[in-house]
Amino acid sequence: MLDEEWDRCLGRSIFSFATAFRSTSFRLRLRRWAEDFFGSSEIPFVAIDGSCDREAGESFIIIYGGAYGSRGTVELTGGDAKIAYRRWELSRDVSVVAFIPVPIEFGNVLVTEGPEVNPEGGIPAPLSDREAASLSRLDSRVMQLAEVFLAYSLAKSGRVDAPQLIMVDNTLSGWLANTSFGPRWLTILDGLIGGERISLCEVYTMLAHPLNQGLNIPEPLLFQPHLRLIAEAEWRDTTELREGQLRDVPHDVFKHGGETIASLGLGSYSEPAGLVELGFEPRTSWRKCVSAFEKVCETLFREKSPRGLMFVNKYGERTYFTSKDLQFLSGIGLRGLVEECWVSHRRILLLGVVKDSYSRYFYRNYLGSLHVIEGTDVESHLQVRMADRVLLEMMARVRGLDAPWSTIEFDSSFMTLHPVRVDHAWEVRGYRIGRVPEVTRPPRLFLRSLAQFLLRSDRNLGSHVIFLDRPAYPGWDDADATPLTITTPGLGTLHPLFFTRPSRLHYLAMYLTSVLARNHFPEALGYPEPLHKADWGARTLRERVSKLLDSAWIVDRSNPLSRTFRDIRDSFRRGVP
Repeated sequence: MLDEEWDRCLGRSIFSFATAFRSTSFRLRLRRWAEDFFGSSEIPFVAIDGSCDREAGESFIIIYGGAYGSRGTVELTGGDAKIAYRRWELSRDVSVVAFIPVPIEFGNVLVTEGPEVNPEGGIPAPLSDREAASLSRLDSRVMQLAEVFLAYSLAKSGRVDAPQLIMVDNTLSGWLANTSFGPRWLTILDGLIGGERISLCEVYTMLAHPLNQGLNIPEPLLFQPHLRLIAEAEWRDTTELREGQLRDVPHDVFKHGGETIASLGLGSYSEPAGLVELGFEPRTSWRKCVSAFEKVCETLFREKSPRGLMFVNKYGERTYFTSKDLQFLSGIGLRGLVEECWVSHRRILLLGVVKDSYSRYFYRNYLGSLHVIEGTDVESHLQVRMADRVLLEMMARVRGLDAPWSTIEFDSSFMTLHPVRVDHAWEVRGYRIGRVPEVTRPPRLFLRSLAQFLLRSDRNLGSHVIFLDRPAYPGWDDADATPLTITTPGLGTLHPLFFTRPSRLHYLAMYLTSVLARNHFPEALGYPEPLHKADWGARTLRERVSKLLDSAWIVDRSNPLSRTFRDIRDSFRRGVP
């Protein structure tokens, strides 16, 4: 069965780059592409990873989150355009760290995932510090905030040695999806963050970003059509949108978008006049979002102040962010980071690297959808139920692929688009979630692939397949893509980026990553060395901070009554006679 699938679809969707990278003429072509994209053949980079921890006593909880950036340079030099990887000294690495004590009375705020009310009425049941710490995910949210703030601040710095390649140990498309949720989960709504009032207008403006008119992002879809209208208003710097002026927006999208904006209280819609009037200025709302993100991060990670984890709610009370609130802020940072990487005069290649995933988006969703589009045997294809990584690691050995190799890059919208049997026929649809018949990830925004950088059949040695994803870039990926149109009842018409062969940036990303993955660490074969160093740095930060946090409990432990009866009894546990 796998041999048939190899001949039918797998074989034309997997490419070995080894022969091309050994060719001097092709490396010279890569150098020209690098100079066109980066403006230079010398590419400073940073690899970022994070760490987190939490310590609980009987009086308060201490939350720690931080990120470490390992820096260096990749150069394509000489007449044969060979690549050189230069590690910078440790003193030039960068990091951001925050550790925040949280009093016991705010334990319930840390645990809640939204503005939920105690079903029995009154004040929620109190939690001890250790109970709250065991339930809270705040430390991981602070870590994510540290990671995106470090990447964002470096991308925006404008320094001579600012990175032009940023690698993060995270899936960018998955991260964006995890920060895309409705306002009902937020306690910061109508509150003040760093002096900025965050209302529904700011929430939906954030959800509309990142914006890129050249790539047509966000696409005009029946799913979340109001986000496209907000984007149109921001591009045009207006609050009035007339249907006749929006040639790229279908009537159904404009109509449903206008109705949604009116129902959310974001503006008004007149169907006879074909007019949507927003009650806010999207550009101003986006500036407020970015300002709130920057002020929170500056207070947390630069000033090291616990005030950074607090805001003034709509009742005028100073309280702590919940886990969802911090997700919202990191979502602002991620969207701002992607837009910084798109700035034409200082393009930055942003690359997410993920290991040990058991997803099936490539084989089941992407290739399965191609079977539907091409009218081939979908049912036989879907009988293979292996995870993408496991399947590709096996096929690479069986087929004797020469590393580095990679799957073709596919649009991240195929994380939701998949083959579905409808009335005895196969169709491509988005996933159904709750009462929403179809949802999708934003098309044309991120490109995903799976790659292996070490495979030696003579030594029976191979690395794990890792997952790569990156933003699409206007003028590059859209120019190299082949037109593809998918129409579904619940989404409308989509135009995901589709490739029949590797694009220029796919070649460039694979070449840079293949050099950075040539490390000698047996525990990280085939994995980018800078990210491995960043993991070391992040772990070292955590160990040092953990010792500091542990010392905070010395005074607490000196009081016997600060320990619970159970702890004291268990410490004197005697043998059963």
